[in-house]
Amino acid sequence: MRIRDVLAEDAPAISEINREALGYSFPVEDTRAQLERIIKATNVVLFVAVDEAEVLGYIQLSDYENTYHRPLKNLITLATSPRHQRRGVGRLLLEAGKSWARADGASGVRLVTGLNRVRAREFYAANGYEVRKEQTNLVKWWS
Repeated sequence: MRIRDVLAEDAPAISEINREALGYSFPVEDTRAQLERIIKATNVVLFVAVDEAEVLGYIQLSDYENTYHRPLKNLITLATSPRHQRRGVGRLLLEAGKSWARADGASGVRLVTGLNRVRAREFYAANGYEVRKEQTNLVKWWS
């Protein structure tokens, strides 16, 4: 198993992981378009864990800058295919994200996960993440 940068060609695997592991159904074509945007973006990374050619999981992080604390990275998504969970994939991806964050001058990594994602919360706690606050996630779509 190894970690590498994402490729647009990883879209089918990532779309499937999103559906199976996270419950998000998003068309492969749209996933590919998003990956192409992410690949071009500055201070955003998306790493995949692969075994041979198979994508096992991925992690996406970006800058999290504000006026009330030192620089952080925002862990946007960490997902592993259900077929490959409990094999160290998530832990390896977290380490890759942490290495990128440190190298880019961040003081830490923050993330938001749903209260219903009990196993994810346990995973993050086992990897040193602490609950800082409970919050409500809001969105306003315009298209």
